[in-house]
Parts: sequence; C-alpha cells; structure tokens
Amino acid sequence: MVGSVVVTVIKNINLNINTMKTFHKIKIAVCVLLLALLAVSCIPKQESIGGAGQTILKLFPAGYTMLPFDAVATVQTGLLFEVRRDVPNSAALNTETTVVLQYDATHAILDTFNVHNETSFVPLPVSLGTTTPAPVGGKIILTFAAGEFSKSIIVNIPNASAFDFTKQYAIAYKMTEVTGTGTKSAALSDTIIAQLLIKNKYDGSYEVTANSPMVDAANSALTGWYPFLFDLETSGEHSVTCLLADPDPGYFDYYHPITSGGNYGVYGAFGLELEFDHSGNGNILAVRNTWGNPPSNTRMPAIDPSGVNKWDAATNNIQFKYWMLQPNTVTSPPYIRVYFDETWTYKGPRD
Repeated sequence: MVGSVVVTVIKNINLNINTMKTFHKIKIAVCVLLLALLAVSCIPKQESIGGAGQTILKLFPAGYTMLPFDAVATVQTGLLFEVRRDVPNSAALNTETTVVLQYDATHAILDTFNVHNETSFVPLPVSLGTTTPAPVGGKIILTFAAGEFSKSIIVNIPNASAFDFTKQYAIAYKMTEVTGTGTKSAALSDTIIAQLLIKNKYDGSYEVTANSPMVDAANSALTGWYPFLFDLETSGEHSVTCLLADPDPGYFDYYHPITSGGNYGVYGAFGLELEFDHSGNGNILAVRNTWGNPPSNTRMPAIDPSGVNKWDAATNNIQFKYWMLQPNTVTSPPYIRVYFDETWTYKGPRD
C-alpha cells in the first residue's frame, strides 16, 4: 500500500509555501489527489460497497493534468483524460450509461482556474491540436455499452514545433450530464484542465555531482548532498525549472538538497530556474528562484562567472557554477552565502 518517507529537515531552514510558483501548487494538488485515489483503490474487498452501491462516473485525472510533447513537426498523440465508470456489481456493468462532456467554449473554466492558481492558461487553438472524439456542438457524448469501464479522450498534435512558447495552452472540459445507470462522483471534481506543454532540448533527467565541495559561509555544518537527481522541466522555449527528484530518500520538490550530520535537508524557499542563451549555443544566460525573486528569506541564486556555465550539445551535460545569495544573513556585498560548483550529467528523458 502507500508507504511513508520520513525526511529530517535541518533546523533554521524556513519554508515559505505562500511564495511558491503556481505550477508547484498544482503538483501538490495533483499528488494529493493521486494518493487519495490510490488509498481508495487499496480498500479490501470485504469493505467495498457491494451490490447496494451506485454506479459512479468520474474524470481521471480530475482537476488538472499536464501532457508534455516533443518539439517536433511529426504527429504526436497522448491520453488527455479518461471518463471512468465504477460499478458495484455485474448487473450494473451490463447496463448502458451516457455521459456528456461540455467543452469550455466560453473559457469560464480556464478563467476561474487562472484566478485561483495565478496561471495564464489559454485555449489550445484547433490548428495546434484536436481531440478524438471531437466535440460536436461544443459537446462530447460518450456512451458506455454493457461491459465497458472507461472511455478515453485523446489529443492529437500535428506539429508541436508550431507552439508559441510564450503561451500556456490548455484544454478544459466539464462533465455536465449522466443518463442511464450512474451518477457523477461527489468526491472528485467534474472539470478537467489539461495543460499541453512542449519540451525544449534541455528537458530531461540529470544526475548532479560536485566538482568541488559545497561551502556554506554562514553555517559550516551544512554540506552538499551528492549525487542527486534533478528533473529539468520545460518552463519556456529557453528555460527549465529544476525539480529535485531524488528516489533516495524520496524527496520531490523545487529545492537543493543539503546535509548536516548525516541528516537530509534542503534550503527552504530556494530553487532554480535556468534560462539559456536564445541563440541556442547552450550558455546559461540567467538563473532565477522558483520560490520568488526574491522570496521573503532573501535567498537568490546567481551565476558565478568563473564557471563554464553551459549546456553541451554533444553530451547534453551541464556545467554550472553558482551561488546562493542571502542578504539578510550575509549582510556585506556581494552577499554570497553558499558556493556551488556542479556537473549535471544527462541520464535521459524524465518520467
């Protein structure tokens, strides 16, 4: 079933969740949802609702999902979402159910989501992508025949290289009607916002090792935790955010790992978003903090110009030398608290 991982967070490393970027809040919501779904799926048979229960129709995933595509001109397809029918018994399975999905033609779903999550999603133009089945009159009507558990909505992308990286594209639907046997889930959202994201060439999974030891000028007890994994996630045509995706000890977030006395920890409200030279030569042009610029704890990344600071097109590896500035702790210019000198070795596409 669902296990738990205990992580010791080093004292005096403050987390400021309120300043986190929206995509991080979305990921938390999605993870909580998936854990809840997994927990429900693990209920022993003797605790199921049995023949007295109802047939439940639900979107999977519900609320929000993200589909990454390669920036190529060839046709790509992906599973946008599913409509699932949970039945209590074989008699219910052998009945017919019809579900109506309403396309977000007025942008009301996206507008509401944008307001609550500080995103800027816009509808995906039909020239860039369509769905199978396609909406007719703004609706997709799905009929579950006897024996059917799920229906898939597929997105078709004819030319992902035509996407405008300055825009956040999404497709939104709402489950509006259920007829025949079944009712909408009361526990899950009846809307789905699917973000369509095109991966740039820097996107992927990287193993991070130290070229020289990490040094914390304010606290010498804090040292680097190496090696670890960064998932570089496309955030724009020339930029990526760095997700700490370390299976040991199982920490996944927009941080940099550290250790003190063997205890695993992170620098709170300190994450990396890299921007590469727009000419495509791989030079790291700028670095920003995914938690705010600056966050309330004043921690900011900065490029150390003495480093290579470049993505290598031949290997996909990155050499990066940088600092963590913290003016509220190191009060004299140039405010450098931590020194990093790292090699990021490309391991392949991220999961």
